[in-house]
Amino acid sequence: MKRLNSGVCIDNFRAAGVREGKYGVAIVVNDKICETVGVFTGNNIKAAPVLLSMKNIKNGFQAIVANSGNANACTVKGMENARRMCDIAGRELGINSENIGVASTGIIGRELDMLRIEKLIKRAVQNLSKKRSKNAAEAIMTTDTRTKEISLEYKGIKIGGICKGSGMIAPNLATMLCFLTTNADLSKDTLQKELKDVVDNSFNMLIIDGDMSTNDTVILMSNRNKKCRLQDFRYILNYACIKFARMMATDGEGVTKFMEIEVKNAKTEKDARDGARAIASSPLVKTAIHGENPNWGRIIAALGSKVKFDFEKTDMVFESGVKRAVAVKNGKGMNLDSVRKILNNREIKIIIDIKSGKYGARAFGCDLSQEYIRINSEYN
Repeated sequence: MKRLNSGVCIDNFRAAGVREGKYGVAIVVNDKICETVGVFTGNNIKAAPVLLSMKNIKNGFQAIVANSGNANACTVKGMENARRMCDIAGRELGINSENIGVASTGIIGRELDMLRIEKLIKRAVQNLSKKRSKNAAEAIMTTDTRTKEISLEYKGIKIGGICKGSGMIAPNLATMLCFLTTNADLSKDTLQKELKDVVDNSFNMLIIDGDMSTNDTVILMSNRNKKCRLQDFRYILNYACIKFARMMATDGEGVTKFMEIEVKNAKTEKDARDGARAIASSPLVKTAIHGENPNWGRIIAALGSKVKFDFEKTDMVFESGVKRAVAVKNGKGMNLDSVRKILNNREIKIIIDIKSGKYGARAFGCDLSQEYIRINSEYN
């Protein structure tokens, strides 16, 4: 896997991002209409930009315009303003507004300041460049503490991307926007299937606080410039999305520790996935990890809330880097001092082998701290 320095701007993609106060606008654009697929929030309440992008994506996107600072959700003029964002961007870029995707992130229930948004879109278009991926990533940040970019190449296949998200993150996407670009020459149906499968194993296995946003959006645009094997594309796409999921978990609101949960040898794939997510989303597990408390009983209880298994056959191991500590062996608790030493680290992996079958799954999450409460009690 080769790492590139272009961020979302692989091949003929350009980007820009500008900010003014709490508002930011990012644009990603290509020289031509791209094969475009997406995965959107599972929330029954979908923001206007999500609904409009779900409609426009059938036409293929040549550009994406996104704003931060306001979710454009649950408002009277939501759809009107989402369309205006596309119209303004289309006019400034000289492309059809129906070939533009739109996304928003921020406070729910407030009307967009369209005068400011229009000004920012115009500035962003003037700043478009192959070297402005980082600016675009900065423009869509809300409570994020750092930008999230990826640019990779594998066997000639390139994938670039920018992403944001650090709170309201739960299965079926997160409060996250993720814009991916590729040169892979694959059909729309194939790209859609591959994106959905990869999202299920990455973003949908990411849990920070268990809340689901109205605005979650993952969009993949392909200029189809590179013939490739499907398995090679699947590998690089999965690598990129897992990387983004880890970035978001480590940048979660108030996060001091990242945790990866692996459930092994479950009876069914559903058991493995449900079990891993139950552990990663448990407030008792998250607070124990934060306090470096080796209370493995909370992990077993969380797993048992979703999965039927025989505890007397169960093994549990804590890892951090090359360090490893056995917490449970065949249902018997082991020395907790070694587990406590593992919990002193920032990145922790917990492996639970329930010996019921052959299926496994991973979930990604973080601890729950007082800083998380402070951030969300003050966010407005």
